[in-house]
Amino acid sequence: GFEVGMKLEAVDRMNPSLICVATVTDVVDNRFLVHFDNWDDTYDYWCDPSSPYIHPVGWCQEHGKPLTPPQDYPDPDNFIWEKYLKETGASAVPTWAFKV
Repeated sequence: GFEVGMKLEAVDRMNPSLICVATVTDVVDNRFLVHFDNWDDTYDYWCDPSSPYIHPVGWCQEHGKPLTPPQDYPDPDNFIWEKYLKETGASAVPTWAFKV
């Protein structure tokens, strides 16, 4: 389910009101490293598929919550996942991979 390079929406644990665009940057067994796109890697954290801090792409939109686009994204007010995935050549973590 979770593979290096795949995108997801993740809570910033230092600032839990923020849900940000993030990427899986490492995988060890059933745990993986979450990195916030265009942010310093000091914010990265390890979690597993049942973590309450991670959500599939589109979760914020579905739940009426604001999604924080990557830092320095050219048009942050009009961030669209579909477009961003094309721009980055990435794919989203499949929804079934999240154990909620």
